[in-house]
Amino acid sequence: MSKAKKLSLPSNDSTEFYNYKPKDLIWAKMKGFTPWPAMIVEPSIDLLNQPRKANTKSVFFFGTRNFAWIETNNIKPFEGPWKAELAKVNKPNSFRHAMADINTYIEDPTEVDAEVSKNTISNHSTEADFDKIRDGLTDDDTTNDIRGIDDADNGVETITGDVAVDLDDVQPSYKTPVKRTPKAKSSAVATIKAKSSVSGTVAKSSTKRRRSSQTANSSSKRKRNSSVGALEDLNDYINRKSTTTPPSRRKINPDALAHIGSTSRRNVNSIALLDRPVVSRPEAQAIDMNARSQTLAERDITPSQLTFGFLGLGIMGSTIVKDLLCTGHKVVVWNRTMSKCTPFAEAGADVKGTPMDVVEASDVIFCCVSDPKASKDLVFGNCGVLGVKEMNGKAYVEMSTIDPETSQDIAEGIQSAGGRYLEVQIHGTRQEAEDGMLIILAGGDRSVFEDCHSCFKTIAKNTFFLGAEVGNACKVNLILQTIVGVSLVGLAEALALADRFSISLKDIIDIFELTSMKSQLLLAKGKEMAKGDFNPQQPLSHMQKDLRLVLSMAENLDQSMPVTAITNEVFKHTKRLGYSEHDSSAVFVRSRF
Repeated sequence: MSKAKKLSLPSNDSTEFYNYKPKDLIWAKMKGFTPWPAMIVEPSIDLLNQPRKANTKSVFFFGTRNFAWIETNNIKPFEGPWKAELAKVNKPNSFRHAMADINTYIEDPTEVDAEVSKNTISNHSTEADFDKIRDGLTDDDTTNDIRGIDDADNGVETITGDVAVDLDDVQPSYKTPVKRTPKAKSSAVATIKAKSSVSGTVAKSSTKRRRSSQTANSSSKRKRNSSVGALEDLNDYINRKSTTTPPSRRKINPDALAHIGSTSRRNVNSIALLDRPVVSRPEAQAIDMNARSQTLAERDITPSQLTFGFLGLGIMGSTIVKDLLCTGHKVVVWNRTMSKCTPFAEAGADVKGTPMDVVEASDVIFCCVSDPKASKDLVFGNCGVLGVKEMNGKAYVEMSTIDPETSQDIAEGIQSAGGRYLEVQIHGTRQEAEDGMLIILAGGDRSVFEDCHSCFKTIAKNTFFLGAEVGNACKVNLILQTIVGVSLVGLAEALALADRFSISLKDIIDIFELTSMKSQLLLAKGKEMAKGDFNPQQPLSHMQKDLRLVLSMAENLDQSMPVTAITNEVFKHTKRLGYSEHDSSAVFVRSRF
């Protein structure tokens, strides 16, 4: 343990200050707390990501075993006339525990030193380590390079074979310290080796740098001319070699990544990305075909006599089909992954091999897939809905969350084939679908809306018909999704701030529930964030897709939506962290870390 060196200010000022070094024991005063026994340490990785004021030191607190930036004017050496006053026993138990901790450290520093070392940047790479990995250099290469640079800086002559080379003449650029690159290193080595093959002897040169414009004595001129002649021969040799054998590129050694770390904030972040744990996909929940919500069981539903086809058995589609089967509707299904059709076939659904087959076997065809591209592919693609020769008045209901333009394109295709079209946007989560509590927003052919009455009554608590104009339902749904997305990011950032303050997230949610701001959605998502349970009710990738559609729609109208744009970036970043298939509440992960 080094002792803090006491430095005196100029004689006209009696004030003293201390030059603190790592492992100096100190008293540290943090705002709102009593002076606390602590130790100067290298910054921890977490501290590097926190703002700091000028003239601060990284401090390790005994007892609590945490780190903080403390201004030097709030630090005093542990030993001094003030120790007796600061160490009075009439203080909290946590303070007495801290005093015991520092006394234990004085007797045996092993445990604390190990804990500090584990959390500070000393175990992480330097920038030179990254250069070595990038350039494919070994430790021996680096040692040789550094040794060569030191020799050049000191004017030492390197002798290879029969040639004595003055590095001041060959590589004068080494006089000024520069960042080493493998190209400079390899060319320096090639220069020395090539000169060793040139016949004759070059006399030793002066260790001082000489400029060509200066006038020197005759003996010096002879030495210089001799050296220049050898260099000209050397350049010719190197040029011939470069035209015949191209220099090989160094390869990065991936194994070296296991041994690197950093002393700069930039490199610490790089290492954090390299060490980021792999995020596992959420486990797919097996659908229970026998389960039925109490709300749905209490409804008086008379199933339609029509046959309903269903394309897409994702999170929402599978839940809707299960509810239709439970209420006695006749259903024909298709899914890109055919194995997902098995439990529905066992429950009484008819399974078909292509979307075209579903159209031929059904009176009304529902489509519920992930994005606009998938919706168009099902209609216009190979063996798609329009693969049938004539729809003969059959109805097509698009339930996917898509943009108005895509909905209008699909409507034109269906109507041109003799079919009827209805766009239906479903607003809600998977749990609300299971409980039959979705919101239905419909627009298009009114007759199709009437044909689907029993289906809508099964899955929704409220149904709205927004007119015959195709695209209205899509616009309203995307507007609602904008509110949801922005609210989720605001909730996530607020809970992340509470977590940074070490305030119980459960307490925050309980208080929030008592305020006028409460909503069932935010309460449910807040509880998921607090528990870290991101089982997909509404996948995060779907929410980000909806925000992207909103921004595209606004762009067409020259409508500024800066908050929505920032919200979209937050969701995009969370996707890159690996939470694409988790619930949208996983945006809390990005806000927290």
